[in-house]
Formats: sequence, structure tokens, C-alpha cells
Amino acid sequence: MADMIVYKHFNQVKQVIQGVEAIDYFFAKEMNAALTSGKGLNEVEQLNLYHLFLALSASLRAGHSCLPLSEIAEQHWGKGYVISKKMLSEQFAEDEDQQQQSLSHVGFVFAPLIQLQALLAELSIQAADKQLLVLSRDKLYLRRYFLFENELEHAITKRLVQQCHYNNDQIQQCISTLFPIDLSLDKESAEIDWQKVAVANAINKNFSVIAGGPGTGKTYTVTKLLAALLMLEKNSAINIALVAPTGKAAQRLSESIINAVSGFKDLIDERILAEIPSNAQTIHRLLGVLPNSPNFRHHEDNRLAYDVVLIDEVSMVDLPLMSRIFRALKDNAKVILLGDADQLPSVAAGSVLADIAPRPHGGYSEINEKYLSQVCQLNNNQLSEAFSAQAQDSNTDANIENKVNYLSFLVKSRRFDGKGGIGLIANSVIQGDVKSSWQLLSNSQHQEEISQLTLAQGSLANWLAPLVKKYYQPIEYCSTVSDAFDLLSQFRVLCATRQGDHGVESINEVIKTYLGKNNSPFQQNQQVLYHGQPIMINENDYRLGLYNGDIGIIWRVLDQAGKPHLMACFEDSSEDSLQNTRKILPSRLPKFESVYAMTIHKTQGSEFSHVAMVISATVGEPHQAQRGSKLLSRELLYTGITRAKKQLTISANKSVWQQGVSARVKRHSGLDL
Repeated sequence: MADMIVYKHFNQVKQVIQGVEAIDYFFAKEMNAALTSGKGLNEVEQLNLYHLFLALSASLRAGHSCLPLSEIAEQHWGKGYVISKKMLSEQFAEDEDQQQQSLSHVGFVFAPLIQLQALLAELSIQAADKQLLVLSRDKLYLRRYFLFENELEHAITKRLVQQCHYNNDQIQQCISTLFPIDLSLDKESAEIDWQKVAVANAINKNFSVIAGGPGTGKTYTVTKLLAALLMLEKNSAINIALVAPTGKAAQRLSESIINAVSGFKDLIDERILAEIPSNAQTIHRLLGVLPNSPNFRHHEDNRLAYDVVLIDEVSMVDLPLMSRIFRALKDNAKVILLGDADQLPSVAAGSVLADIAPRPHGGYSEINEKYLSQVCQLNNNQLSEAFSAQAQDSNTDANIENKVNYLSFLVKSRRFDGKGGIGLIANSVIQGDVKSSWQLLSNSQHQEEISQLTLAQGSLANWLAPLVKKYYQPIEYCSTVSDAFDLLSQFRVLCATRQGDHGVESINEVIKTYLGKNNSPFQQNQQVLYHGQPIMINENDYRLGLYNGDIGIIWRVLDQAGKPHLMACFEDSSEDSLQNTRKILPSRLPKFESVYAMTIHKTQGSEFSHVAMVISATVGEPHQAQRGSKLLSRELLYTGITRAKKQLTISANKSVWQQGVSARVKRHSGLDL
């Protein structure tokens, strides 16, 4: 039969299928033309394939790297019950508009799995076929994402079988130096020091993951790991790179390592401490950005010279970028990943950290457990018993037989010790405990032990205006821009969405009104500019070295003649001194916005002494409200909560809170180590 036009234009798709965008329509149209033309497919087959292409595009937009056929088979997409278009044609033979109107009330139901498998097999889209799409292990991919995933899996697997050249006695001596045993404790009853286990586990592997929540000492632990590697390589120089996804995260990594090193002076030889690097850089700077190109300076034909690469805040790193990192490394480079697997995944496709750091931990192989027991001086079976206990305590379904040798979890938070409330509510939220988390929040006014928590009461003006007066109003009166940055880092308003009455854009305008800053005579790109205004860059400018998410402050600077000018100032973490600032004319800046309020996504890699989190179902128009509710998840709430170090204020009603805690972010992936 002739090739069929399923939808004539995007508006027809919107009438039938919920949640699609124009890009999905055009993607499906192109895939349909490229892959089904001349195949002699019948109407039902063409309808299924077209809607599969639509679903794949929508899936990629949602951050999935692939579309498992099992997730879509026999699923209804739209409203009501499906009937075939052929039946509609017979019923409304003379009225095409009536056919389309009837279909709009029905939606689409996909064929059973076995039929979808057979249908896609007809398209010849296996990996070796080099088509635009790939079907692998019953997962449908856009080819580029299949290649990214396959390349990353191969690069990691290759490192997992590489042998360490240190002997166990050397490692045990090193571990004993870094983690002195307290002889006053009974060895039989002593708790496992998971930081010690993480260091020992990473020493003898060329790929390792150290995961844990806020305050569990990830950076402290990895600083000891770097010291251990330097101690073991006595006669050889090690070239170490410290990287993070954003400039702010890189700056925090640098500061944390400097602080950790200063505390090790009585424990570690000064010569070793002097060799521990502390200048972290962004991933993009590491790889070398090429202007106006999606590629980087460093790749498989121009490798980086580093022996050890430490990447922090890995939950923020998407699949394509992680693949490009490994592509640019030496084959034997040691890779250490740090992050919190419970945080939101990356904005772009993939959930690399969640994929490679399953919870609960499946335990270690017999050989790896024996090694760790020796070098950490643990009792026999102490590790396996601990993993079994963790699995029993967990609410998640995990295969305890799936051993994960490269993975270490840090479980004891030094920042959140169970008192104060932030740690308690973070744990309740990520466990999906709707009742407990809301009780903590709603009772926060009456319980001293959760004094870090506040449930905001009344209107925005009632609770937000005093916080603006306390934290934001004094910024413009700081004597130096460095002091202004210090004050700005104390507080931030976090929102779930950008649009709507309680989104970033509206909250920023409300705060400007509180500050009386809506009528400044200075403007740039139709934006009001004023002294003390915090701004966030919204697009990359490689020439200026500014990246999406970078935070600056508009500051009044005197020129040589003593005349005041407004300049955009940014903290510069690339220099030896972390206190340096760069000054850039506002007219040269890429797109930016005021940043009194930020989306929770944008705050990953940052921390503030006090966080005010606004969670609301009232996000504007009905379609925006629906989108806002879909954004809510326990991972979103957990990420926002854990940005707060000392104080957390939350504005939310009970139903919205329960909705968010109940929802989970689960991204489809084929990454399998």
C-alpha cells in the first residue's frame, strides 16, 4: 500500500496525544520517511511505528537514553479507548474532519510486545545496520545515544579488568597510616569505617565510584585517597585532574580539598600533602571547548595526559558528556567518580550515576571482600553482614547477588547527625515516606530537635519579605564585591519551575519589588541593572569563559577618573587564589537573569546556609500546572533540601508535598556493568 500520512500537521497530533511537542512530530515524520518508505506496511503497522517514533522523541526529551519496548507495549497514549482509524473511515467515509475529531477522543494503544518486536525487525535497525535508529535488547535508541552508551560501557568495563600493581601489604600499611586504629575500641564491636573501605576499594581499581549524601565526607575521603596514591607511587610523579560539571561545583571541590589537607598535617607527611592538587576545573575546560563546535579539543586521537581523573557531582553529568570524558582519557587512566545518586539526574539524557550506583549495595565478590578485610583489618564476613543488613532495611528491590566491586557508599553524615531536621527530612523524602516527612515539616514549629526546619505560613509577603530584608538587602552595602559574594552564598530561594506564580521568574520580580529595584535607570538587553544585583548566566560564552549557571554580581566600580561604572563581577576559581574576581562589561555578557531565586535543577553543585524552597501546584495556566506537577518528585525535593546546610524554609501545602514525595524519577537506560 502507499505510504500513509498519519498526521497532516502538529495540531492534529496534539488533539490525539498528550505531552508531545512539535519536535516529536517532526522527528517522527523524518523517521517515518527514512525507515518505512517502500516497506509495504499495512495501516496498523504504520500507525504503531509512527507512534513509536513519537514516543522515542518524547522519551529522549524526558531524559531517557532509550525507549524499552516493554514500557510502551499495549500501553494507551491519549484519552479514552482506542479504535482503529479504519473503523472511523467506514463510519465517517465522507467526513475526514469528523474522522480526526473522533480519533482525538481516543488516543492510541500500542500493539503487544511480540508484534512490536517483529515490526521493528522488518526495519533492519540492529547496531550493525548503521541506521538512524537502533534496536538493542528490546530497547529502541536514537543511534547516537546507543553509541554513547555502548562506548561508555566498554570504557568502564575495560578498566574493571585492569590489574593494580600495588601489593596488599603496601596498601594495608598505607591505610593504617591514613586511618589509625583506635586501640581503645573493641574490634569485635567496632563499626565499619566506610570512608576507610572506600579509599581501600578505590586504590586497587582503575574505575571506582564513591557515593553518599551531603556531609558524608566524600571530598574528605577522596583527599585521603589521593594522598594514598601519592604515598604508594613514591618514585613516580602522578598527574592528577580534579573536575566538576560547573564552575561553582569546581570551586567548592577546590575549597573542600584545601580544608581537608589543612586537617591532615599531623597525619600525613608534608611532602605528600604538598603534592595533592587543589585547583579543580570544569569538565568543559578539561576537555577543551572548540568555539562553534559540539566537539572538544581532547578526544580519542588527542588524549589527555592525566594518570588520575577525579570527577565530582557526577549526578549532573549526562550520558554524552561522560562518554566524551572517557573518550579523551588514556586507556589506563584511573577514574574516580564522586556524587550523590539520590539527587536529580542530569538535565540532558542519561542517568549515569544512578545506573552505576544501585541501591542498596549488592555487596562485593568473595575476592574483593577478602582483600578489603585484610587491608582494612576487618573481621571475616563483617562486610557481607553489613550489606545484608542494609538490604533488609531498604525499601527498594535490589538483587543482593549482583556484586558491585567498584562501588562504595558513605552512609554516615557528619553534617546531618539526625538532629536539627534537615537530615531527617532528606532521608524521609528519598525513602518516599510521605507521612513521616510531612509530620516533620508540619511539626517543625513545636519541636526543638528539628529547629532547622520551618514550614512557611501565610502569603509570600508574610514569610519571604523578612528573609529578603535579612539576606539580600545588605548585599549592595557590602564594602567589597568579595564580601557581597560571601553574603549571597548565605541564602537562596529555590523553585520547582521557571514559570507560574511561584516560579523563578515571578519570585525574582517579587523580590525586586521588595528591594525597590524595578525602576533602575540602567538597562542591558531590556533588563534592569543595579549595584548589588546577583545575576546568573543562561548560555555559554566560550570566549569570555562564562558558562550556563555561572553566578555573578553587578557592582559599581570606579574608573581611573573616579567615575562609577556598573560591571559584572564573577568569582574566578581558575587562579591560585579563590578570592579573585573577574570584571566584565554588562554589554558583553551573554543572556543572563537576576538570581534571587533559582530552579532546584540549577542549584546542583551549590550549597547555602539557608534555603527557602517554594513548592506549589499553582504554576500559572492549566497546561503549566500539569507540567509543574510532572516536575515534582522525591529526587527534586531531596536535591533542594540538601542544598541547605543550616536552615531550611519550605513553602508547600500538604497535597502538593505528598504528590512530590510519592513520585520518583526513573530514567530508562541500557547501561549495564
